[in-house]
Amino acid sequence: MAHFSSDQLAFARSQTRYLGRAEAIAFLRTMDIKMSVGHWSAGDFCDRFAPPGYHSDDPSFKGDFEAQCRRTHAAGIDAIEIHQSVFEKTLNGDIDWPALERARDGFLSQLGMRITACNVNTWTNPRFRLGGPCNPNAALRRAATDEILKAVEIAQALKLPIVSVWPGSDGADYHFQIDYQQALEWFTEALVTANRACLKAGIKLAIEPKPYEPRELYMIIPTAASAILVAQRVNQACGGTNCGLTIDYGHQKMEGTTASTACDLAAYAGVPVHKFDINDARQGRNDQDCMFGTLSIPESVEYLFTTFVRDYRGYYSQDQFTYRDDPTRAMERSMVNLANLALKAVRVFEQRPALEKARAAGTGPDVLDVVSPILVG
Repeated sequence: MAHFSSDQLAFARSQTRYLGRAEAIAFLRTMDIKMSVGHWSAGDFCDRFAPPGYHSDDPSFKGDFEAQCRRTHAAGIDAIEIHQSVFEKTLNGDIDWPALERARDGFLSQLGMRITACNVNTWTNPRFRLGGPCNPNAALRRAATDEILKAVEIAQALKLPIVSVWPGSDGADYHFQIDYQQALEWFTEALVTANRACLKAGIKLAIEPKPYEPRELYMIIPTAASAILVAQRVNQACGGTNCGLTIDYGHQKMEGTTASTACDLAAYAGVPVHKFDINDARQGRNDQDCMFGTLSIPESVEYLFTTFVRDYRGYYSQDQFTYRDDPTRAMERSMVNLANLALKAVRVFEQRPALEKARAAGTGPDVLDVVSPILVG
C-alpha cells in the first residue's frame, strides 16, 4: 500500500510557495501527517541557571495541564502527550481519577484536543534519584514498575494507543557504579511486566533511548540499537512485536547517528517504531531540544522521507525546551517547519526512481543532483 494517495500527491504538487500557519495546518491534515506535543513543551522551563523557571516572573503564565493544552491549541495543534504524573494526586502517588475525568470530559473536549500517548516519569521524584526500574533498592524497582503500570491504567482509561518509557534516572554517573548487565536484566523484567499489561489492554509499549543526561556517564538504554535489543528480548518473552521504540530526533544526534538510521535499523531488526519525538540539536552535543528543522534542513528532510518510505503512520510529537521563548510561538514554529520540510520530503519521495538510480551510482554528486533542487529550491 502506498504511503500517500494519488490525490494527496497531487495536492502536494499544487503547493508551490512557502506554507504559512494556515497552509501548514491544511497541508498536514490533507497529507495525514499527524503532529502532537509533549505537555512539558507547552509549560514553563527551568534549568540550573534559572531554577524558578524562565516564565516565573509572569503572573499570568500558568503551568497546569489545562494551561498547557490551551497553549498547544493556540499553536494550531490538536493533540498532546502526557506523563502519568499529570493525573496523579501527588508525584508518583495515586491516580487522580476526578482530574482525569475533568480533563477528558471538560477542556479537552471543549478544545477538540486528544491525548495521544502516556509517557512514564520515574526521575523527578528524588526517591528515584538512583534509578527507577534499575534502582539498586528492590522496593524502589517495584515502585518504578508500578508507575509504568499506572501509565498503562491511565492509557486504558483514556483509550490511548501507546505507553512510552524513557529511563531518565537509570544509568550511571561514574565508572564501576553499576553492574550494567544486571541493570539491563532489571529493566527488561520491568518492561516484560508492563508489556504483558499492555497486551491485555491493547496498548503498544515503546522504549526511548538516550545516550546520557540526566545520568552523566550513560543511561541504561543509550542507543537505538540497545533499545532494539531490549525490545526484542521483551517480545521474545511475551510473544509478538508489541514492544517497540520511541525515536527522539535529538537523542540520535547526541548518539552521533541520525533519526533516519535509527528508523531503518529498527525496520531491519523487525522492531516497530511506535512514536517519533521531534526537535533539533547539534551533532554530538547535549539534548538541546531546539525547534524542529532549525539546524539541518537536509537531515530533517531525509528523516521525514525515511519515515514515509517505512510507512510510519503515527504522530510526530514535539519534545522541545524553548527556555527563553513563548512556548506557543515555539510550538507553532516547529509545526510550520515540519509542514514545509515534509513538503520537501514528499517531493523527494516522488523522485524515488531517480534517487535509487543515483544511489546505485554510489557518488555524492549523483544523489545531490536529485535532491539539491528540492532542498534548496
